[in-house]
Amino acid sequence: MSSFIPRDRAVPASCAVLAVVLTVVVMVPSLRPAGWSLTVLPRVDSNTAMGAAAKARDPGFRTVDMGGYDGQWYWGIAVDPIATGDVHQHFDTVAYRYGHPLYGWLGWLTSAGQPRAVPSALAALNLIAIAAAAFLAGMLGRAGGGRGWEGLFVALNPGLLYSAAHDLTEPLSAALLLAGILAYVRGRRLPATVAFALLILSKEQFVTVPLAIVAWELVRRRARIRESAILVASVAPAAVWWLWLRFHLGAWFTANSDAAFVSPLSGWKRALLDAGVHSYAPDGSQNQLGEVTILIVVAAAGVLLVAGLLALRLRGPVDAVVLPLLVIVACLSPRATVLPRDLLRNIAVAVALVPFVLAARPLVPAFARGPRGSGRAEGGADPRPAAREEATSRTREARPD
Repeated sequence: MSSFIPRDRAVPASCAVLAVVLTVVVMVPSLRPAGWSLTVLPRVDSNTAMGAAAKARDPGFRTVDMGGYDGQWYWGIAVDPIATGDVHQHFDTVAYRYGHPLYGWLGWLTSAGQPRAVPSALAALNLIAIAAAAFLAGMLGRAGGGRGWEGLFVALNPGLLYSAAHDLTEPLSAALLLAGILAYVRGRRLPATVAFALLILSKEQFVTVPLAIVAWELVRRRARIRESAILVASVAPAAVWWLWLRFHLGAWFTANSDAAFVSPLSGWKRALLDAGVHSYAPDGSQNQLGEVTILIVVAAAGVLLVAGLLALRLRGPVDAVVLPLLVIVACLSPRATVLPRDLLRNIAVAVALVPFVLAARPLVPAFARGPRGSGRAEGGADPRPAAREEATSRTREARPD
């Protein structure tokens, strides 16, 4: 791989390849019983009007009799992108679903508006998204002085793997978040702003990301408000869209927020209590699921707790981004935590940022680093790890035997 990929990108690229391979592996057990039809991945419920709508557009569409899941809403947005057709009328909470439409929009765009091509488009988009997220995590790690193995927190992230294999938006969100942070760290505010604007359209809670970075700049760097104004502007596209939804659908996207978020840790408590009860169920599958759920909840909570405590140091913008995301995770409702699949999916993007909080050296933006020529970021990492590694390698190669 190193023969055609620059040395500083070899490890991140390897993480990206691994992410794609593992996603395909996760897809295979779902595709095989369904005749290898990609239409099964969104898990459209056959017993609802969504199933009928899917069959009307493609008689060969493979719906599921049980276990319909959120991928069906992104499929619905891809075939009815601005809620002017008939599919959105069958959504459970239409305003909430359309509050984060980006993945569905991209599905509509890449399928050229052809409903039968939407499942293939959504699957391809997520393969690209998880590869990009793994690569960008690795490159962000390189920017902080690492080797790029931070990309494994994406490639081996069970929540992202599941989401990528079932037409969900989390891989896209992770890619946009990491792209925005990497651009920001490199001192490129405009690309960072664009990435954050798209990120918010992929999932509403990420509105906290640019605002957290702005707060970090104002508090830790004593930056002027006008310097940070461009990052605040990233909220504007989503705000315009949400306002349009309010008038078009008659409700705000927050209409279903009471089902998604509750008082801090109550959802996690319910997940543990229910899992404890299920661990004594007479059904073997259910009691094993209960025991596994306990392990997953405790381990996930431990990782996020450590990350949260370390992020309180606010050494860099990543710490500032992580804190509000962890507050949101702490407030997840039982609906988002009781099943391991849901919990792992809902914490997946936050987990992708954990290595940057744990790192010995914080990531700081280029414009916040020490004087030119110092060779090291102020309080942070050497901004040129790849250059140093390449120079050392060339010196060794040039040295006579």
